[in-house]
Amino acid sequence: MTRDLLLEIGTEEIPAGYLPPALRQLEELARKEISAARLSFGETRAYATPRRLVLHITRVAEAQKSGVREVLGPARSVAYDVAGNPTKAAEGFARSQGVDVGKLKVVST
Repeated sequence: MTRDLLLEIGTEEIPAGYLPPALRQLEELARKEISAARLSFGETRAYATPRRLVLHITRVAEAQKSGVREVLGPARSVAYDVAGNPTKAAEGFARSQGVDVGKLKVVST
């Protein structure tokens, strides 16, 4: 499901010559940040008056797209003892990433 997003920013008096670049920047930054958040969206439009900036984005997804993230942790020699059991370093790394230590994988880099 999607929704439209309307963002209104009240400002002090903005000189008329500053409005066109402000509108371009508002649209560009919105597209960049929403894409970085892995949200799909439709058209972006920015409007302005001397005291108000408005951003309208159509068809914004209600949930992020799934993503996979690979994070490098401690070296194998530090993360696991000679018997292959996780050390405090592996446990701390897993905790910092919000995963169970059993789900850690060793990869070659």
